Amino acid sequence: MGNMIKETWLVLVLSILFGLALAFTDRSTANRIEQNRQRQIRELSQLASIGELEYDNKGKPKFKIELKELSELKKQGLVAYEIHPIGSKKVIGYSLIAEGIGWDRLKILIALSSDLQKITGLEIVDSRETPGLGARIKEDWFRKQFQKPTDRPLQLVKHKPSGKYQVQAITGATISSTAVTNMVNKTVALARKLIKPKK
Repeated sequence: MGNMIKETWLVLVLSILFGLALAFTDRSTANRIEQNRQRQIRELSQLASIGELEYDNKGKPKFKIELKELSELKKQGLVAYEIHPIGSKKVIGYSLIAEGIGWDRLKILIALSSDLQKITGLEIVDSRETPGLGARIKEDWFRKQFQKPTDRPLQLVKHKPSGKYQVQAITGATISSTAVTNMVNKTVALARKLIKPKK
């Protein structure tokens, strides 16, 4: 009986110690994860807005932009950032984050011009789509098709686009292509409704 009580206490003490160790590890890595996420958003925002990103000899990005989160819009369902040149308050565009489902979870970044009239770029933040099929949404030819005016929703087509608002679907990946197009249309429409462009 005495041995069983000792073993129970040992299990209890070890459980508490492991729980504390896990909590400490989670807390210490949460800040680093958030910093990495913000750096990724900034990198992709620079690519989508001004189309270039260089790296120094240590592999660190050379940023030309800064982001200012429009946190008041989160309550209305829009994750958005103003894009500024470093050291300037001038808004040169907006970066929007959209999440949805294709075959699996998708997260994309859409960059808009400062007057909200044009999509300047589209980048994939996170995708778990099928390699060789849905994962092809990351290819340049597909993403560049979204650089279009924002005054009308984009239309996904299975053939070569014939109109200025059409986007060609990826063969064999209609679900992923549709998901991206729907996410862009919904997020851009919300941004045009909620964001007041600065003049």
